Amino acid sequence: MENKETYTLEELYENLPCTLVELGDRAGLNEVTIARIRDGKPTRRSSVNRLLLALSEIYKRPLSLKNVMGINIQRNLRLEKKEARQPSE
Repeated sequence: MENKETYTLEELYENLPCTLVELGDRAGLNEVTIARIRDGKPTRRSSVNRLLLALSEIYKRPLSLKNVMGINIQRNLRLEKKEARQPSE
């Protein structure tokens, strides 16, 4: 895979040199979670971070939410409501 500033999640999965099961084992995630992230379903930030760490090891380049497009992070609605209730300073 070529070295670029930004990558799409789709191209990372397309060029993957291993199976989703093996990727799940490396990331410490269930293969269903790996497939849900691939399909654009909302996912916890911790799961996405573990996946990106595993992909960084596989592709031997730093991958993060800043340089990978197409990842849908699950919103924490409870935290958002709590922050909205607090008066701004």
